[in-house]
Amino acid sequence: MKIRYIVSVVALVVSPAQAETVYRLTAPTVACAAPAATRDANEAMQHGRDLTKFEKLYDCHVINDAGQWDEIAENGDMLLLRKTPPTPGLPPLYFVRRAVTLGGDISSSEKDLIQTVESFRVDHHDSNQKLSASRAAHKEQSDASVPSLVSALPEKDIFKNTVQAFREKMHTLSERMGWQNGLVKFVEWGVGLYVLLKIGGAYRRRRAFRKALQTGKRLIDSLADRLQIRRKQLVFQNAYGTTIYDKWNKEKSDFVKREVYACFAKAGYEKYFEKATPLLLTYLDQVAFTEPRAVPVKSSNPDIYSPDMDPFDYERYCAKLLRKSGWEAIVTSECGDQGADIVASKKGLRLVLQCKLYSKAVGNDAVQQVAAAKHHYAGRFAAVVSNAPYTIPAQQLAKTNKIFLLHHDELQSFVRRLENFASARVRG
Repeated sequence: MKIRYIVSVVALVVSPAQAETVYRLTAPTVACAAPAATRDANEAMQHGRDLTKFEKLYDCHVINDAGQWDEIAENGDMLLLRKTPPTPGLPPLYFVRRAVTLGGDISSSEKDLIQTVESFRVDHHDSNQKLSASRAAHKEQSDASVPSLVSALPEKDIFKNTVQAFREKMHTLSERMGWQNGLVKFVEWGVGLYVLLKIGGAYRRRRAFRKALQTGKRLIDSLADRLQIRRKQLVFQNAYGTTIYDKWNKEKSDFVKREVYACFAKAGYEKYFEKATPLLLTYLDQVAFTEPRAVPVKSSNPDIYSPDMDPFDYERYCAKLLRKSGWEAIVTSECGDQGADIVASKKGLRLVLQCKLYSKAVGNDAVQQVAAAKHHYAGRFAAVVSNAPYTIPAQQLAKTNKIFLLHHDELQSFVRRLENFASARVRG
């Protein structure tokens, strides 16, 4: 018979008059304002877990075994009790039935009996510890005696004994396995292989990303001259001296989305496009804003372009570019231009040019002048050549009159395209 049951019987015998309404605790326990919380808190206490959560959230209290409690209501295996006399700050609480017993104050004879029972429990607990230490030599004897002893131990001590026995078994098992055990070796190799595969996968992904980045940079390098021309056309200063990058930023974004993505897709690097885009935009700016090292020369020289050169030297500079491509170029400023600065010809082709060395965007005037000069000189093609970008009205007017708008860096490639076009027409 358990110790708590013995104490309960003694209490019933000693105080029969109060057995119906007054209770006292058989041992310290946990009580809460809600029955479910009381059940969970007692289970947590038996397993040695922290009760802080229950105390804060569910208004639970650890109650010692002193004092009396009046019954208010019953709820299954729970009793709603109130402290007698009432204690300030301590509301009625739910107790599990096994933690309380009927009765009033404990007399001296009851206390002696409880002390006797408690000493009986301690003695049997010590004997259980000794039996556990020698259970390998006296297995049959311990098997016969342990059930009666366990029934006399509190539930908390039973749990501690069970955990201790489990730890000893696990320790013995780990010593028997050792490092030579095949299962341990298998786990070691499995973990090592997994880590190796993860590292290998990360290395392959990083290497593929680098290749994708190099592919994008090679594309930008191959189009560097065109990007530099577009940058010169689209980056300019407004009337207040502020450098405007809006059109250039849009040009960059469109170039990466169209040209670079198509290049990535062709090479199978689409999944790295988003990650590589910021790096490629930065590299594109580096390439487009790179200028050749300037040769120290006088401020105006028709052989070398300079933003500060004389406008007439700029016309001669454009004529020299045409002559290097095999065209015959005449600068009309030396003999009266009639709206044209250069008239160039080659193999029956005649090109009329208007040259504008500007620090701001070129407007409609240049387009109108070269359109008139095209008819005057009976030119087949006409173009405006400048170091600056063109206004939107100028672009619209040029499209209507079939006038080409060029940067001087495009001039030689432009005349080559004209030659190829004329050759194709002849063959056709």
